[in-house]
Amino acid sequence: MQATIRWLIAEKDGAPHFAMRVIEIRLKGEKIPLHRHDYEHEVFIIEGKGNVLSPGGPKPVAFGNYVYVAPGEEHGFENSGDEPFRFICVIPILKK
Repeated sequence: MQATIRWLIAEKDGAPHFAMRVIEIRLKGEKIPLHRHDYEHEVFIIEGKGNVLSPGGPKPVAFGNYVYVAPGEEHGFENSGDEPFRFICVIPILKK
């Protein structure tokens, strides 16, 4: 298993603009590979330690750190610790 996503607040809850999720990467070495989106992300680390992956190399993060991922920026996440790596990730709600 790479990661699990728990949706906390979404359009179904009446949120008109943003969704909030908790993402967990359970085991050391597991990752969400590099990818990109047309929208931004705001990330806040709530447990463990890991790396934010980018073409320029990994950036270590841990509990209490935060990260802004710009639209179109290639990014990924990796657990680098011995406990689950969990973070809140806020994204815009994409209108259909």
